[in-house]
Amino acid sequence: PVEDIEREKVVLEKAVESARQRGLDPDSTAQFFKAQIAVAKAIQFRFRADLLSRTSPEHLQPMDLKAEVRPRLLELGDRIILLMSEILTDEGSLASLEFVEFDAAIDTEYVSEQDKLHLFRALRNVSMAGERTK
Repeated sequence: PVEDIEREKVVLEKAVESARQRGLDPDSTAQFFKAQIAVAKAIQFRFRADLLSRTSPEHLQPMDLKAEVRPRLLELGDRIILLMSEILTDEGSLASLEFVEFDAAIDTEYVSEQDKLHLFRALRNVSMAGERTK
């Protein structure tokens, strides 16, 4: 299924713990990961809808969710947190990020402009622990 609420809780808990270890504000980091989860669901729903109208390529083999997908996503989440922490430590905030660059960097099929804006806003709100952004 596209939605697995219990798994989402685990992902958020791991993201918050990783954020704490890197000195990030857990609440703003959780909001960013919630935005990622929402966009990921939208991508999956759009992909599934698209598959209904076309024949699936024979070379398209599903990846194993537990053995391949989830471990990669957790690793990616840790890398994202590390990069956010490094930028925040060096620059003090993510306010200097420009949507034009963010928009250009995300070229994943099924990601709408609204999805990108949602992610971008959540990303710009991530802060170091003890600091609150506007």
